Amino acid sequence: MNTPDITLKIQTLGRFIISVDGNPVALDWPFETVKILFCSLLSPLDLFFTWDRICRSILGVPATQTSRRELEEGIIRPLNDLLIKKLGFTPIIAGPESIRIDQKRIHIDAHEFYKAVLEGLKELSLTDSSTAVERFRRAGTLYTGSYLPDIQSKIITNTRTELETLYRTIVMDGIRQTAIHPE
Repeated sequence: MNTPDITLKIQTLGRFIISVDGNPVALDWPFETVKILFCSLLSPLDLFFTWDRICRSILGVPATQTSRRELEEGIIRPLNDLLIKKLGFTPIIAGPESIRIDQKRIHIDAHEFYKAVLEGLKELSLTDSSTAVERFRRAGTLYTGSYLPDIQSKIITNTRTELETLYRTIVMDGIRQTAIHPE
């Protein structure tokens, strides 16, 4: 895939905004399911999604040749066409077993939040509470609100719940606990 030298930034926490080189991009989604599929693929909790999981989440049926073809032709093709038209490339990678977002030149705030939480937990397990607090504070500044508010799907709702739980129980409590019991 030949991709242009652009930086795609996707804000998913608090609101949903796609920007290229700092300029917001308005995408005229052909229909809501195309938007839901794209947003589902942005979840930081999964690096890829099996065809069965996507078919069940988007179409409500298990993956079969028919449902996968329906997904590919009716939803993924219009999504790819839209992304190529608006961005000049598509970050969607569909393989024989799974589908995912190519994150090489894409910055997704929820991924950065999730990474900061995991790094904080790692530091905490190594008993480096000062570095853990730094990571948790970084995660706290990144968490500007619920994940993809107003967009509903099984994958998005599960991700929203998990990220909110991480924010409340790990980030906020982690900062408080390490401040109370420093090394």
